[in-house]
Amino acid sequence: MPLDPRKLSSFILILLVIGSYASLQIGHVEIDLFAAIISPLYGETTPDAIILWDLRMPRTLMCLIVGFGLGMAGAGLQGFLRNPLAEPSVVGISSAAALGAVLSIGLGFSALGLYYTPAFSLGFAAIASWALIKLTSKAASKHSVILIGVGISSLSGAFTTLILSLSENPFAINEIVFWMLGSVTDVSYHHVLMSAPLVMLGSFFLLRAANGLDLLTLGEETATSIGANIPKLRRDILVGTALTVGSITSVVGIVGFVGLVTPHIVRPFVKHEPRKTLIWTPPIAALLVLISDIAIRLLPTASEIKLGVLTALLGTPFFLYLVSKQRN
Repeated sequence: MPLDPRKLSSFILILLVIGSYASLQIGHVEIDLFAAIISPLYGETTPDAIILWDLRMPRTLMCLIVGFGLGMAGAGLQGFLRNPLAEPSVVGISSAAALGAVLSIGLGFSALGLYYTPAFSLGFAAIASWALIKLTSKAASKHSVILIGVGISSLSGAFTTLILSLSENPFAINEIVFWMLGSVTDVSYHHVLMSAPLVMLGSFFLLRAANGLDLLTLGEETATSIGANIPKLRRDILVGTALTVGSITSVVGIVGFVGLVTPHIVRPFVKHEPRKTLIWTPPIAALLVLISDIAIRLLPTASEIKLGVLTALLGTPFFLYLVSKQRN
């Protein structure tokens, strides 16, 4: 049922404020949130303040960034490909970014500094995006993006497996495996500052394609005849996806299914319009990641479940439901 945009924005904003508050408050250690917020104003460094500002605040900010970027990339890809099963990992950028990080860890560069692994990851995401844009620039059908993306993903996965099988360092293997599961547990403000500008830049490219996605619902030929520039639209979607997904994957690892699920949650409320879906999906996705991260902290496990594992457990049944619905 379509909702008034002002009511929808107010409702989402309230939910994000509540979710952010819960993310800052909930944890293995109970803290006095108000005292932790104001103690730095008096020059005090209390344990509560350290937990809030050094651990939970960057983690909450990263959850918002991860959800926002993956949600927007997923909505953009589904709108462009006209495929409800499309998500950022379909085009191979996530796998390529993961390969760069795995290579950095496997070769020992990650031990040299904080920025080596993200730099490798972003570099490989950029290479994959460049290859995808070049290989699909003269393609007649947008479905070639999926086919070439699957090829890039398979190749990246094969090299990742090769590096794992050849590595003789058990500590590196352990770090690679845990990194690939996706987690916001150990993020800092450095990670937030590394990813946020690139997610914002990628979002700019994706939002620039919003009107073109609406025209594309009429079909490629009709959209082209009334002024849509399909090659430019494809380029904006792929560049935006590369920047958002690449920067997120380079910092927190692979977090799947967020970009797949959230556009489907939003569409019924915006009359299934691609432009509005692109606009409203990111905050809903951010809220979904926040809730998932809070659930991780509340689960009675000996160690925290990785964020990528939980989103996969929640997203896989939904994915199978979509596949069965498409078949019917």
